[in-house]
Amino acid sequence: MKKFIVFVLLLSAVLLTNLYAEGQNFGLGVIAGEPTGITAKMYLSENDAVDLAASWSFVKDRIHLHADYIRHFPGVIDKEFDDFVLYAGIGGLIELDSESEFGARIPVGVNYYFNSIPVELFLEIGPALLLIPETRFEFTGGIGARYYF
Repeated sequence: MKKFIVFVLLLSAVLLTNLYAEGQNFGLGVIAGEPTGITAKMYLSENDAVDLAASWSFVKDRIHLHADYIRHFPGVIDKEFDDFVLYAGIGGLIELDSESEFGARIPVGVNYYFNSIPVELFLEIGPALLLIPETRFEFTGGIGARYYF
């Protein structure tokens, strides 16, 4: 299992590096909540992105990793609040300790984009269905910020 996780992390790093080298919008920042850690987001198109997080779950006292495909829905919120964009997605999560867990996530949130600086603020909830080693439901979520390069 550890070899698989290392492989996935290395593959993700290589893909993100390649996408960044091609001039895509890449953001790096922090997320605070459950879990708390670092987050990265790579825009694949104007409304599609990949979101990654490597964080620590203070509730479960373990490492939490997730990767999500995100779809943004600009214009859903009143035109007066154009800088706020709703999003939803689907992805996976891995929680690592002596009893590692694997499952699916459905993140839903809202981004706020500053016009004058390349910073994004976000608020997200991520309902998750853990599948291995047992099936159960849980919530993740938090607030965060990313700086875009």
